[in-house]
Amino acid sequence: IVIPPAIFFYYSTLFDSRFKTLQQNHKIQSELDMANKANKDKAQAVEAATKKVNDATVAAAQAKANLDKSQSERAKAQAALAALENSKTEVLNIIQVPKEYTLEGLKAASEDNNATFEAISESGIDLNKKFNYSQADVNEKVDYQHLTHEQLVEINKYAISLINQMREHFGLKDLILNEEGLKITKTIADGYQAKRESIMKGNSHDKELLDKRAENIGSSSVYDTVRTNIPAMQVKAAKDVSYREYNSNYISISTMADLKANIYTAILALFFDDSRSNYGHALSFLNEHYKYVAVAPSVIDGRVDNYPGYGNAYINFLDWHFVFPGYTTWNDGKYTYYSGNENDKLNPAQDIDLSKATVNTTAAKAELDKKQEAYNAAKTENDKAVATLKTAKAELDKVSNGSTSDVKKLQSNLAQAKQELKDINNKLANAEQNGTTLKQQELQAANTAKEALKNLQAKKVDANKANKELVVAQANVEAAQKAATELNNKVAAVRQELTELNDLVGKGNKAQAELSSLQTKVEAAKENVKAAQKVLDKANEELNLAKVEATQTAQALDKAKTELDQAVAKQQVALDNYNKALNSQKISQEVDRNIQKQTEEKKENKVDSGKKSEFTSNKVIKEAKTNVKEANTFKKQHVKEVNTFKKQHVSVSKASVLPATQLPQTGNKTENQSIWGLVSLAIAGMLGLVGYNKQKKNN
Repeated sequence: IVIPPAIFFYYSTLFDSRFKTLQQNHKIQSELDMANKANKDKAQAVEAATKKVNDATVAAAQAKANLDKSQSERAKAQAALAALENSKTEVLNIIQVPKEYTLEGLKAASEDNNATFEAISESGIDLNKKFNYSQADVNEKVDYQHLTHEQLVEINKYAISLINQMREHFGLKDLILNEEGLKITKTIADGYQAKRESIMKGNSHDKELLDKRAENIGSSSVYDTVRTNIPAMQVKAAKDVSYREYNSNYISISTMADLKANIYTAILALFFDDSRSNYGHALSFLNEHYKYVAVAPSVIDGRVDNYPGYGNAYINFLDWHFVFPGYTTWNDGKYTYYSGNENDKLNPAQDIDLSKATVNTTAAKAELDKKQEAYNAAKTENDKAVATLKTAKAELDKVSNGSTSDVKKLQSNLAQAKQELKDINNKLANAEQNGTTLKQQELQAANTAKEALKNLQAKKVDANKANKELVVAQANVEAAQKAATELNNKVAAVRQELTELNDLVGKGNKAQAELSSLQTKVEAAKENVKAAQKVLDKANEELNLAKVEATQTAQALDKAKTELDQAVAKQQVALDNYNKALNSQKISQEVDRNIQKQTEEKKENKVDSGKKSEFTSNKVIKEAKTNVKEANTFKKQHVKEVNTFKKQHVSVSKASVLPATQLPQTGNKTENQSIWGLVSLAIAGMLGLVGYNKQKKNN
């Protein structure tokens, strides 16, 4: 059977198109699988690169924070070193001297202390009320009870420079600081501390410790910061520190600036507030024959004051011992004077230069080197972290921007190829149905075509099978793609949740630390409440006792006033008795003259006149003795009553006096007032009676 060319060409074209479409489907599916795999690999690469970027970002941020911190610490160390180096030129007060404050005036006032020169001297305090200090002194922490040798030298340089300013003002040579002299002074100050002696306790110069050396002492009260919880004025918190304000408050000492402020006020007091010691301290500082001086502190426990709301204030007594070591002789006319201990051998080679403050920068430089090393290490780590982050970002950009297959386009092409295959199959089916209408001559060709068609149908079965497998594979691809998308979403959600959990963990750790701190503070607050309640109970008890004592004192004062009035009345009686005694004396003398006269004129009346005279004299003498006895009795009673009143009055005064910080001094000027002036007339009366009695005996 000859198949018509047209039919053969038609079927051949269909089968060829079908075959090509199947091949195209397989090719598109293969490309789709490869595209999905490439996209999956890219997603994984992007995720890994993103993690590297995130990790590198965290590391870079931490490295930058460490670098900033180390840079800040290095800057602080540099500033501290610069401050120390700049402080070698010491910040000193330029002491202003009142015009009338002269050596001649000091010497005259030391012999005849007067209010005029006292006012002139004290005006020097107001002229120098501003205290200057350097930032380096504020930054330097000190333990004033345990000064290092370097700190003690620094204080000596500061103090002696101030003293030498005053000496230069009066044209005197500068005093010298010597290493051996400082050692002697430190030993003496330690001796005072060991014996618990202080001017603030009323002790004076310890001659045994001084061993013939001269000494000035300045003293003040300093509260103990370890045991006391009371805010105190400190130098670093005040721009201008007034001498009087500084002296009237409790002070604490924790920096070199505080220490210098304390010794500054001591020197001011010894020069300008020294009238109570007859200006002996000022004249010692200005003694033209002294050559060396040094100063060292002694510290002892002073007293405990109670303040509501704060508790107990533990006060230390700080004494500055200015000692003049060495041995000096000088001649003043025919007298030779000496000062000091002849065993003091001060080597001039050990004299200490006062021109510059001694600042040890070794520790500051070591600290700066340490901070510089830490900064270098932090910078290296920061550079590495920045480089790592840069590399990670580049890798992320590379994998993110890399070329990928267009899955959607491939899927569209696959769908189009499937549709084309479907169309071809439909055409073949139609052609088979139309084969029965062929003419007889075309039957053989049709049968041949049918055989070919069967072969093609077998291939169609294979194609359908492949198509089904393709559909299944496409479904698997889509499911895998969907699963991959869901997995990526879950990964992102988990990463977000992990970040939030890390934040919560950090906040939880911080909250736990704050909770522990708050619990500690709560416990401390409970203890403070208990302590405050005890203080309040004690204060209430003392207040009640004080009220009772005040009532008793008032009653005693009323009683004393009443007794004083009675004493005055008795005094008047004693005066009247004295006048009576005088009149009796005159009468007795007149009677004696009459007796003598009668004896000479009439011997016969001698006996009677003698009896009368004796009677009269005895009566007068008896009355006078009675008056004397009454006066003596009155004197004893009155003295006892007055002493009782005086004792009660002094007790009341002491109870009302609050402790106050004293200016540096070596002694107290006591001004005693006596109530004896109130009974001076009574004493005079009694003395008169005694005189009369003696005169009567002589007569």
